[in-house]
Amino acid sequence: NHDEYRAEVYQATGMISQQLKIEPAEALARLRAYSFATDTRMFVAARQVIDGRLMLQDDRGGAK
Repeated sequence: NHDEYRAEVYQATGMISQQLKIEPAEALARLRAYSFATDTRMFVAARQVIDGRLMLQDDRGGAK
């Protein structure tokens, strides 16, 4: 179901946003980039985030 997949992507985006302390738009971009780079469908990557099997890393660098 398309709506179910969309909901999972939004939920995963929120989780990434909270985890990395970034805006939701950047979190969605990171999820898309991961999906593209690993040739994984977006809803599959989202499900991995929701299930705790995928945690994207904070690669921003810089002074803390």
